[in-house]
Amino acid sequence: MRDMVEGIVLALLSLIAIWGAWQVPAASPGDTWAGIVPFAASVALLVLSGLVLLSGLRATQTGPDIAQERDTGALDILILFAVALIYQQSFRWFGYVLPTAIVAPVVLYIFGVRNWIGLAVSMIACPLIFHIIFFELLGVFPPYGEVFDLLDWFRG
Repeated sequence: MRDMVEGIVLALLSLIAIWGAWQVPAASPGDTWAGIVPFAASVALLVLSGLVLLSGLRATQTGPDIAQERDTGALDILILFAVALIYQQSFRWFGYVLPTAIVAPVVLYIFGVRNWIGLAVSMIACPLIFHIIFFELLGVFPPYGEVFDLLDWFRG
C-alpha cells in the first residue's frame, strides 16, 4: 500500500512539474529551450512514479509481507527532483559555474559516491567538462547570472 501512495504522490508532483516546465517561454529560433531540463526531469519522475505504482500493484497481489520489506527510494527521488528544480532556478541568479560546482557533488553523494576526494574533484571537473562540451563544442550560450556569475570572474 505504501508503494501505491508514494507512486500517486510522485505522479502528482511530476504532473505539476511538467505544467511548470511548459510555463517557461519558448526559445527564439536557433536557441535551446530553457525548459528542456526541468521538463525532462519531470517526465523522468513521471516514469519512475509509474514504476513505483506498478511495483505497488504487484506487491499487493503477492502479499503484504513482501510489500513491507521493500525500500522504494521515494525519498531519494524527491530529493533529486528538488535538487534539479533548485539547480535549474539557480542558473538565473548565479549563472552556470557556481550551481554546477555545488550540485555535482550533492548528486554524486545521493548516488552513493562517498569518496571525499572524488566529490571535491567533481566540483571542478563537472563544470569544466560540461562547459567544454556545451559551450565550446556545441556552441550553446551559457546562462549568465543576475546576482553573481563566476564566469565573469574567470574571464577577468
